[in-house]
Amino acid sequence: MNAGSPSQAREVCGRPHIGLTAHVVQGNELRIARIALDRSALIFVDRGVKTVVAGNGEKFVAAPGQALVLRGDQSVDFINAIAPGGTYEARWLLFDNALLLDEGYRRDCAALRRTTRRRAPARVIRKSGTALQAAFEAAREVLSPDGGVPDAIARLRVLEVLYWLLEHGIALEPQAAHSGIAAQIRNLVSGEVEAEWSSAFVSERLAMSQATLRRRLSAEGTSLTEVIADVRMAAALTMLQATTRPVADIALAVGYESPSRFSVRFRKRFGFSPSVVRSGSRAHQSL
Repeated sequence: MNAGSPSQAREVCGRPHIGLTAHVVQGNELRIARIALDRSALIFVDRGVKTVVAGNGEKFVAAPGQALVLRGDQSVDFINAIAPGGTYEARWLLFDNALLLDEGYRRDCAALRRTTRRRAPARVIRKSGTALQAAFEAAREVLSPDGGVPDAIARLRVLEVLYWLLEHGIALEPQAAHSGIAAQIRNLVSGEVEAEWSSAFVSERLAMSQATLRRRLSAEGTSLTEVIADVRMAAALTMLQATTRPVADIALAVGYESPSRFSVRFRKRFGFSPSVVRSGSRAHQSL
């Protein structure tokens, strides 16, 4: 299966309330720890091997030609192993929470859940079949900037992917209404990562006092500064993998005027520098 058209290959594309897609390329094998998944995803691996380690310790491994379905509302580790003498490459599709709330889809999910035993953090699809592959590529095409179709049709194209996943026995859940305050802040910040997200502004958007905001974040073992920085670093990582933008431009895009300050923060978060994500060779680094 090919890796999609050039227009899709090196950019993150999406439509509000529908989904996002990208073609990820990585030059080194890296373990990317503690990635918060606020949305469910479908990932097709093209080169290398992807391993997902869920919070409960379960491992899910997908080889080239296979697909991974990841449930939202969880934190996972990714290990992207490169192909011999080459790169790691994958195409992914993130489903917006609004799409998962579609009335017909929820009804059909409920029917499937009555026959399944548990809600797994991920599933590996070893034989996806041509129908799911075709629906996946059609969805990616309409999410690209030159998709050329109305939002209503784009929505149906991405929804079709969800229905093919149902045929594989996989039902995806929308983000829980009772999601923690950190998850709510991630949703806010991810829409405008370069903005200045002050405590006053965030608390106003969430309709609570700053003291309540701090107290609730503390109860979840984090702070506003940590949550915002984590969202920015996750966005930066995606841009490094899925675009050809210079590191300095990515730093600006996630709210850092100083590339050096951005690089320090990135290394602190992930344990490796931004340049390592793209380069084809590197010295050993502990992960």
